[in-house]
This record gives sequence, structure tokens and C-alpha cells, in this order.
Amino acid sequence: MDREPDPARVPEETAGAAPPRSAPHGAGPDDPFAGGTEADGWVPPDPDEPPPVELWSAVGDVPPWGTAVLLLAWAAVFAALAARGELGDRFAFLAWGASATGRPAPETAWRLLASTFVHAGAAHIAANALSMLLVGPAVERVFGRWAFWWTYAAGGAAASAASLAWRALRHPGAESLSVGASGAVFALGGALLAGAWRLRGRLAPGRARAMGAALLFLLGQSLAAGFTRHGTDNAAHATGLAAGLAIGALAPLSPRLGGRPAGALLRTAGAAAAVALAAALALGARGGLGR
Repeated sequence: MDREPDPARVPEETAGAAPPRSAPHGAGPDDPFAGGTEADGWVPPDPDEPPPVELWSAVGDVPPWGTAVLLLAWAAVFAALAARGELGDRFAFLAWGASATGRPAPETAWRLLASTFVHAGAAHIAANALSMLLVGPAVERVFGRWAFWWTYAAGGAAASAASLAWRALRHPGAESLSVGASGAVFALGGALLAGAWRLRGRLAPGRARAMGAALLFLLGQSLAAGFTRHGTDNAAHATGLAAGLAIGALAPLSPRLGGRPAGALLRTAGAAAAVALAAALALGARGGLGR
């Protein structure tokens, strides 16, 4: 038979003990906050505060067409050079649009972008393609495709121009060539880093930190390699990164992430960037295939 305990016989150490505290709503048996109260430092969520944004649930379904088009263009130029046995050929690189010192201004201008489609070897294009696959789709999703085109073109052109000035200063009177899309890829990485900072209050803290840390590692180790690896162009890398950070700080985020739709200015800039890239690639192809 069940019996109620006699109060006179309750052990002294349990007499007057506080009733067990209830866990916060929704806490499970393994929840570290189970049994916590505000007095213990647990702060209940603000009912008026929106829940953290799940980044790829919000924008992960945006097809990264811009990234795919650029990678295919890189591959086509590389395949043409390889098929003609011109990989490593200085004159072939120059014909395809390598950035070169000592050229007239109109020719220099289109080479600033055409050089981003030319790569010096298999390892070069593989490294840039891997980095592009990591940052390109994310920029298209976080900022939208117009901002993606503008970031790649403006950041790539700024990186090529800085490299050109640096090489002209170091080797006055001598022709110096530079090829590769790493400056443009650094611009995309810089824009994404700025985007991660801007989204820090909307993403789950772990997601924002992981995104920022991964980008800092990727960009940091590439910059560090420029001081130890012969032929790596840190002038282009640093300038591309700075340009990307500036663009990423100003460009509107995707409306799905709380930003505003792309305005007429950004759409115009993005369209002009895409046309400029296509024109530069066509000029390079005409020079390279016409040799």
C-alpha cells in the first residue's frame, strides 16, 4: 500500500529542499541548459527576435551559372593552348591576352581581363579552379549574379593593373608577362569575407565563424605562399582582395538574406562587366587562334 511519508521522519538534509527546477521550454535530457534559470546565466530567447538564417536553406538553390561559365572559358583556353603545344610558350601567352608591360593603353586595357582566362599550366589552373569552386557559387548566392560579374571583372582588372605597375617598377624597360585568374578569385573571396561579416548578426554564430575562418585560411595561406613560391603575384592578390572587400561592403545582399533587390546601377555595372569579359576573351581567342 502506498503511504505518505511521515514529516517527522524526513531526513534532516532533505527537509525544506527546493522543488526541482523545470528545464527551459524545449530542452531535452542532453541539453546543457536543462534545469537552467536566468539566475544561472541562461538567457531565454527574445520572442520578437527572428531565428537565425540557415544560409544554404535560404540561397543554396541558386544555380551558380556565372561560375560555371567562367570555369568553362578557362578550360577552353587551356585546352586550346595544350592542343597546340603552346603551354609555357611566352609568345602564345602574349597572343592569348597575357598582361604585358610596355604596351599601348588600348591594348593594355583589354589584356587586364583577357589575362584572367589564361593559365600557365595544369597546376595553375587546377589551384585557381578549386578556389573558384569554393568562393564563386557562394558570391552568386549571397550577393546575386550581377554583383558576381562586377566583382570578378572589377576586382580582376584592378589586380591585373596593380601587378602591371609592380612589374614595371621592378623591371623597368623589360617586357614582363602575367597570366591567371587568382587576382579575380581573391576579389570574390574578399567580397564573401565582407558578406560574412555583414551577416554575422543573422547567421547562427557557429556558421558565421566557420565561414569567416575558412575564408581567412584560404586567402591567408595563398598570400603567404606568394612570399615563398617563385612566380606568385602578391601584388595582384592583395589588390584583388582589397577590391573585393570594398565591393562586398557596399553591394546589396540577396533579398533572401534581408538585402534589397539589385538596383539599376548594379544591374548596369554587372551587365557591362559581363560584356567586357566576353569581349576580352574574344580578342584573346582571335589573337591566340590566329597565330
